[in-house]
Formats: sequence, structure tokens, C-alpha cells
Amino acid sequence: MKPINGISIKRYAELCADMDEVINDKHACIKIAVSNGVAKNDWEAAHSAWQEKITDPSDMGRTASRFVAHWKDAMNKRK
Repeated sequence: MKPINGISIKRYAELCADMDEVINDKHACIKIAVSNGVAKNDWEAAHSAWQEKITDPSDMGRTASRFVAHWKDAMNKRK
């Protein structure tokens, strides 16, 4: 899987883990992305594209499985 706007699936999952408590607050998520060195436009493009891939039925869960594995690792590291 190629990175989207410079954000790999692993990095996307790590950022989502950082955003876990504010995931429904778009502005808070952007602030976290920017504080982690990701430009607002890159985050928005990557977030949209990764979500599309994660939920694409034709992908048969491959992207979702990778995302979840990376996200769980990132969440465990946060503890």
C-alpha cells in the first residue's frame, strides 16, 4: 500500500490513535495532525482516502485489517 499524501497506513493508524479521544472533532484532529508534522491539506486528503479504502467492500478487508493491527499497536504504546 502506497502512502497517501505522504501518510502510510501505519502512520495514519498512529495518528488516529493519537486522536482517539477527539476522533469526532474534525478541528481537534487537524490540530493533532499538524502538531505531528502533517499539513492540514495532507491530513484531510489522506484521512478521506484511507477511510474510503478501509470501507471499500471490493478491498475485502485487507486495508481495514492492516489499519486495525497498526492502530492496536499504537494504542498499546500509548498506555
